[in-house]
Amino acid sequence: MTTKTRKLTIVALMIALSILGGNIKILGSIALDSFPAFLSTIILGPAMGMVVAFFGHMFSALFAGFPSTLPVHLIIATLMMVCMFVYGYIRNKWSDRPVLSKVASIIAAYLINVPLDLLILYPILKQLVFVLFVPLTIATLVNLFLTEIVYAVLPEKIKNFSIAQNSGKGN
Repeated sequence: MTTKTRKLTIVALMIALSILGGNIKILGSIALDSFPAFLSTIILGPAMGMVVAFFGHMFSALFAGFPSTLPVHLIIATLMMVCMFVYGYIRNKWSDRPVLSKVASIIAAYLINVPLDLLILYPILKQLVFVLFVPLTIATLVNLFLTEIVYAVLPEKIKNFSIAQNSGKGN
C-alpha cells in the first residue's frame, strides 16, 4: 500500500470517527466530533486535520438538523479548520519542547473553539452565545482530552506516520 493510499485511508477513517463522535451530543450540534480532527492534525498534519474538522462538523450539524442554520455551521466548520491549522502549527513549531507544544496548542485550540467562535457568531446568534459557552467549553475540553489520551497510547509507527511520509520512507 502506498503512502498516498494509507493517508487517504486514515483520513476516511478519521472522518468516519468524527461522524460517530458527532452522534455523542452535548447540546444541539455540539458533540465529540472534533477529537478525530485534532488527532488527524497531530498524525497527518494541519491540512488533513482541517479536512477532517470541516467534514466532521458538517456531518455532525447535518445529523442534528443544522440547529443554528447552514450558514452558521459553515462559519463554525471554517473556524474549526482555522483551529486545526493553529493547533498543528504550534505542535509542529515547538515539537522540540513537547510539554510546551501540548499546553500551548491546547490553550490556542480552546481560545479559537470557544471565545473566538462565540465572538464571531455573536452578531448572528446574539444572546444564544451565552447559552452555548458552557456546553462548548465542555465539548472542547473533552475532545482535547480524548486526543491526548488516544495519542499517548498509539503505536510509534502511527505517531511517526507524517515524519515517514515527509522523508519518503512511508512507501
